[in-house]
Amino acid sequence: MTTAKMHRVRVFETIAPLIETETLPLSALLDSPRRLIADVDSPIDVPGFDNSSMDGYALAAATLDALEAESPMHASRPNTPAQPASPNPSEPQSRAEGVRQLGAVPVVGRVAAGARGTRVAPGTAVEIMTGAPLPSGTDTVIRIEDTSPGVFGSESITVGFPDGKKPRPGTFVRPRGSDVRSGQTVLSAGTMLTPAHLGVAAACGVNELSVRSLPRVLVVSTGDEIAAEAAAGINDANSVTLSAGLRRLGVDTEVAFVPDDPQQLLDRVRGSAADLVISTGGISKGAHEVVRLAAELDAGSSMVFEPIAMQPGGPQGCGRLADHAWVALPGNPVSTLISFEMFIRPALLGLVGQEPPRDVEYHRLAHGFDEEPPQGKLQIRRGRVGPSGLEFVGGSRSHLLHNYAEATHLVFIADGDPDPEDPFAADGDRLKTWKIR
Repeated sequence: MTTAKMHRVRVFETIAPLIETETLPLSALLDSPRRLIADVDSPIDVPGFDNSSMDGYALAAATLDALEAESPMHASRPNTPAQPASPNPSEPQSRAEGVRQLGAVPVVGRVAAGARGTRVAPGTAVEIMTGAPLPSGTDTVIRIEDTSPGVFGSESITVGFPDGKKPRPGTFVRPRGSDVRSGQTVLSAGTMLTPAHLGVAAACGVNELSVRSLPRVLVVSTGDEIAAEAAAGINDANSVTLSAGLRRLGVDTEVAFVPDDPQQLLDRVRGSAADLVISTGGISKGAHEVVRLAAELDAGSSMVFEPIAMQPGGPQGCGRLADHAWVALPGNPVSTLISFEMFIRPALLGLVGQEPPRDVEYHRLAHGFDEEPPQGKLQIRRGRVGPSGLEFVGGSRSHLLHNYAEATHLVFIADGDPDPEDPFAADGDRLKTWKIR
């Protein structure tokens, strides 16, 4: 019997040779979390020019200096009528007190986002919209709400300072390169691309990225019991859950249903153009374990079937069968999903060792254990985090798919004392979890 940690490496070694490099446009990466292969350096400054962070007026700070030298202090707030004194002596007086208003500044034009204005002469201002480039001759933006009359279209404005302080050069200006400098490494090799990472690439004018390619997968649900004519048949959930999980990683999938006929299984897989087969069922110790029987028929098979010290999901297999890389999962639906999360998802994301494929959280149990964990095995329960802490959802049995659907976390109950080298170990009395939704 091997450990979940060891089997994770075995599955990774089965899948890793199928993963290469491909260069894709950003549009193809919007809904699949691919891992970046190489560093990305920005070819441009972002922003590419000094621009306004507010709707208002662009002018030179020296224009304000000149106005300040000749304008008295006024006690009225721009764009707002004077306020009466508060009837409550404990309340502060109107914000208009101490507002500095400077003499009229001629307005000589307008600069909209996407346009470039002409040079602005000293002593004048130009209307400017958020994101528009600062015209030559300006270095400061005054918000429209800090002016009178406080609407665009005026021939001149009176500038007010509600805090009584004159703006410094660069106020409400986003300098060129303040986010990214040309030549700066903005994305590092190995990064798992998030929406923000894709946005950074787009902002830098990088329209395609080199990422890990993903294999085409044939999902095979096995067993006479899923056949339409079965006297005691069941509805197949495994092909649906696996296909959904794979496609959310950007994997192309096809699905096959094969009864307990090993030769039919071999023939179906040999005719597939898929790179990888993921099967469910047929690997335990029964009399009709079709994947095991197919491996016995195939002289070229290198399948390894070995129980894993894990509950649920103990029966596992991987290797090559029917001329395909193959990962064989148990058939109970919760075992299938947990095996996907534990072994297949990490491998497709290029993760090996202790790096988790999901966000890791540690939580204390709200009510203690509701059943005795198995000795010598890693138990994986389904849970939710509530006001009192972590609560189990349903029991540990491997057919309780509805409980799995209600859970938000996979909960790891490792056998023995906490081990910092174990990727599934607890942290003292707090259990390790992966957040699955």
